[in-house]
Amino acid sequence: MAARDPHRLRRSLLFVPGNEPRRLARARDTGADTILFDLEDGVAPNAKSDARALVGAALRAGGFGAAEPAVRINGLGTPHFEADLTAVVAAGAQAIMLPKAERADDLGHVAYALGHCERAARLPPDRALRILALIETAAGIANVLAIAAATPRLDALCFGHADLARDLQLADADASQGVLHHARCTLVIAARARRLVPIDSVCLAVRDEDAVRADVALGLRLGFDGKLCIHPRQVEIANALYTPPPERIAAAQRLVAAAAAAEREGRGIFTLDGMMVDAPIVAAEQRLLERARRAGVLPPA
Repeated sequence: MAARDPHRLRRSLLFVPGNEPRRLARARDTGADTILFDLEDGVAPNAKSDARALVGAALRAGGFGAAEPAVRINGLGTPHFEADLTAVVAAGAQAIMLPKAERADDLGHVAYALGHCERAARLPPDRALRILALIETAAGIANVLAIAAATPRLDALCFGHADLARDLQLADADASQGVLHHARCTLVIAARARRLVPIDSVCLAVRDEDAVRADVALGLRLGFDGKLCIHPRQVEIANALYTPPPERIAAAQRLVAAAAAAEREGRGIFTLDGMMVDAPIVAAEQRLLERARRAGVLPPA
């Protein structure tokens, strides 16, 4: 099975309803790092079969460029799970999103089923699909650290605050405060502990760009690497804010250059601008520079 690419950009993950042909066709031009064709909540129960066929056709048509074609399938225990998985693997998805991930066993079952579908489709090992786990229930948050270690196929933990608010019986789905904010932080910690990518929840204020920008900025400060999006304009904002700005790139380059000079002098720890710098700090700045290269704002090393 192909190893996880730790440098893959997932600044923006755009949900695209699987039963809307026009939106499926336009998804390639949105600039999203990951296009999440949706077979779950975005599709009514009586339209699931048609949506599966439309998404399969979109995947086979290709033309995604650098974007990652992925699918939010219907969850374990639903009558659509097996058909969804079989169809999207055969059609060429690169990743699946598992909704309402609640236990490590859930991920183990999906990983096993993916392997079966890949063998049936005769996919080579380097085409093995990745898993994005959507954590959106109280059970999911309670078990998130175990979920994060469930399978090598897992790339990211994604936060679903709206469904979590309903599960917690909250009157307000404001993820900037209270127990939802606590859950948001818990997911980041679990993802980082297992070297996974933490992806922040959607902003439901679709047309309020200031609200979207503020929500993305908060997620960035909390340690997220990207944002679930429900509108192309949200993609633009997420991509912009999750791309390192010029001043951070310059500072990282200066620190990495100082680290190289210190290493040549046989020093593992050094000071820069009065602050102590050691190996973990240097590694973090190197990751930032690699992220800037992947985003196209810094030439390859």
